[in-house]
Amino acid sequence: MRVTSKLISILVLSLSLLMPHLALSHSGHDEEPGAPINDEQAMEAATEYARSSVEKSEPVAGVALDASWQAGTEAKIHKKHIRYLIVSLYNASQDKTLYILMGPDGQVHDANFDGAFPRS
Repeated sequence: MRVTSKLISILVLSLSLLMPHLALSHSGHDEEPGAPINDEQAMEAATEYARSSVEKSEPVAGVALDASWQAGTEAKIHKKHIRYLIVSLYNASQDKTLYILMGPDGQVHDANFDGAFPRS
């Protein structure tokens, strides 16, 4: 009987040590960034950001983008770093360049017309 009692005590102790780990582990880590995107995907995401801003009439860097930003832009990787990248969208009809700061997963963090972002 003593051996059975000791085995049960060990089993209960082992399970109690595992329970906090099981309670804290979960799926759906939406707050974690996704996989890094390649240059082509980044340029497409930046172009889509500009299109979406025009459609929603959302100002970018305090300026409302007109319809010329939806089709007439030339996208390039302006700067690439392990923690971010900056995509430039050149609009020939306005002779302006929009710079879009993105995380490595393609999430847009900021945009402006001078390409200077704090800490970039």
